[in-house]
Amino acid sequence: MGLALAAFGWSADQFWRSTHHEFVAMCEARQQMNKRPD
Repeated sequence: MGLALAAFGWSADQFWRSTHHEFVAMCEARQQMNKRPD
């Protein structure tokens, strides 16, 4: 939950209402955003 609140800017309510798929998609999107350009 801390990751969703701190890194994604979600509220606690958004975290608890999200699905596992939505949370994983946000993690993957964050990884892509922080990737080094090749």
